[in-house]
Amino acid sequence: MSSGRRLLGVLVSAGALLATAAVPASASGAAPSRAAEGPAPGRTPVLVDCLRHDRVAPREYLLACGDGNNGLRTLRWSDWKTDIAHGVGRQVANDCVPDCARGRFHTFRVRVEVYRPVPRAGKAPYFSRLKVIYPGQRPPGSGPSETYPLS
Repeated sequence: MSSGRRLLGVLVSAGALLATAAVPASASGAAPSRAAEGPAPGRTPVLVDCLRHDRVAPREYLLACGDGNNGLRTLRWSDWKTDIAHGVGRQVANDCVPDCARGRFHTFRVRVEVYRPVPRAGKAPYFSRLKVIYPGQRPPGSGPSETYPLS
């Protein structure tokens, strides 16, 4: 294979990977199947990240898949059960002042709960809610806690 074709193949692969990473999880159109019951017994629920990967007790979790302006870091989980998980860490959020491109990132101590597992055919259930609790300072406009629906 010529070096020109090899370079083209690498560039096409890299472009496809970047395009996939830029698509928010909710925009993929692939909705997980939902059952009326709770999680399957013995299956550990997961968090589904922006690239649609299943994660158990992740150290980081991006809340704003589209632009990366809000995420959780240095997460430490005290428990990870079949119905709920609890952790602590830091939220890093862009203030978007005067706009998100020129905004500054701020860090806040947080407690985190993930809950409401949803079964999926052939896969581990996923937690469908993530709650961020601010024990101290919080982002302007935020309440004492914020809940994020996950899909």
